[in-house]
Amino acid sequence: MNVYRTFAIVSVIIAVFVLIVASLGMIATTGVGEPSYGYLNTSQLNSINVTSPGVHVSRANSTIYVNSSSIIPVMMGPMDTSSMYSFEILGIMNPTIVVKEGVMVQFTAVNVDNDSYHNFALSSRGPPFSSMGSGMMGGSGYMTTMHYLPPMSSGTYAYANFTYVFHSTGSFWYLCTYPGHAQDGMYGRIVVS
Repeated sequence: MNVYRTFAIVSVIIAVFVLIVASLGMIATTGVGEPSYGYLNTSQLNSINVTSPGVHVSRANSTIYVNSSSIIPVMMGPMDTSSMYSFEILGIMNPTIVVKEGVMVQFTAVNVDNDSYHNFALSSRGPPFSSMGSGMMGGSGYMTTMHYLPPMSSGTYAYANFTYVFHSTGSFWYLCTYPGHAQDGMYGRIVVS
């Protein structure tokens, strides 16, 4: 009887400790939130395409450094570039994003293409990517994903917001999972250090 009582008391103590630590935000989670979806007009699109504090853009080496919790605008399928199968992030095509470990990033992915669906997914697996789209990794390797966003129409742009906390160091990838898009170059690297 004493063994069961001791076990019950220890279990309660552990549960209380976990609740206290969780309430203080000290337990590492994947940091993934369900995407929220909506539409922007041209004025709203222009207002979000700015560099947040804590973000440094280096055009010289096509790298974006994220040193503190930030919002990163991601334009998907820009038409004024050499390839609509690309991401434009703060004026750089498919940049490398260097994120400090433990930093939370809110991605605002906007489809600015006028004739193709796109999405923005995070993955632990890198290229080469097959032409099979969302099935290309057999469901494994994705850290996040979202629905395909429709093309721009009459000055209205579909977008999705989601947050991710990069808790572990290493190399990761962002890509479009629409069939053939990542294979055609619609991806970039994320380095967490």
